[in-house]
Amino acid sequence: MKRKNDIYLHLILIAFLAMTMLPFVFVVDNCFRTNSEMFHTYFGFPQSITQMARFTWDEVAGKPEEIQLRIAADGVDVNETRAAEIPLRQVPYSQAMKYHWHRMTDAIALAWRTLRPYMINSLLVSITTVLGVILIASVTAYVFARYRFPGHRALFIAILSFMMIPGILTLVPSFLLVKRLGLLDTYWAMILPYIAGGQILAIFLFKGFFDGLPQDLFDAAKIDGAGHFRIYWNIVLPLSKQIIAVVAVVNVLGTWNNFLWPFLVNPNGKHHLVASGLYLMSQSRINDNQSAMFAAYTLAALPLLILFIYATKPFMAGVTSGAFKA
Repeated sequence: MKRKNDIYLHLILIAFLAMTMLPFVFVVDNCFRTNSEMFHTYFGFPQSITQMARFTWDEVAGKPEEIQLRIAADGVDVNETRAAEIPLRQVPYSQAMKYHWHRMTDAIALAWRTLRPYMINSLLVSITTVLGVILIASVTAYVFARYRFPGHRALFIAILSFMMIPGILTLVPSFLLVKRLGLLDTYWAMILPYIAGGQILAIFLFKGFFDGLPQDLFDAAKIDGAGHFRIYWNIVLPLSKQIIAVVAVVNVLGTWNNFLWPFLVNPNGKHHLVASGLYLMSQSRINDNQSAMFAAYTLAALPLLILFIYATKPFMAGVTSGAFKA
């Protein structure tokens, strides 16, 4: 009976997983399809992949005469509107594969050419922001966790109280400050506010982790003659890889997916990030090519997918090892 219930439970979980993954599969599938294919069947399989598989089977089976394409006599590819006017003719296997490969990846190439500057901007801003947040927040949290000075508790609570202020309330003052500093249309207009905005949560997480480190470790280091900087750099940071992963993932996600702030502080559009760049793409002529837009969405999500794959284990280790201890 228990085994039967487990089977039902797994079937239910698999059904929920399938419904969750369906939108992602839909987006990736449409990266390799043309507008004409999507207009005929929105949930179909890419015809280019089907044709490449069929041509490969014909080549292996020794039926090269079955490999046919609608290509003009001069060898120039024809667009979809003229395809019906061109008769099928036999072509070499390599040419047929090359034709369908380009047909399948044209939208991805177009999306990458358009999205590449925004991806580079996002990587630069995200990496710089994460390094700044980790450096400043870890030093601050180390001071709060290991040293006692008059008012340290009240100061820590005052810092945490800023978490209760909605970010939208600081939007206008932050914009005016950035404008008066002359930072509009620069990377610093995003990096500095992101570093400042990520401090509160990062300090809270770092302090909770540092409080769990044994005092004997610090006493032994002091006996060996280690100073404050050496203890922090050679002992505390190497032991904090899990919590560093937590802070890094949280800040990268917040920076990468932020749309409003990069859009406001970059009126000329030169330093837009991925989220605001995707919006600009949707307002341009590229939006007519639905495959290119789906490809752009997929390319924008790939760095976060890679981050998820490599950071999941240390992230969960950090969460379960005192990262969220008050």
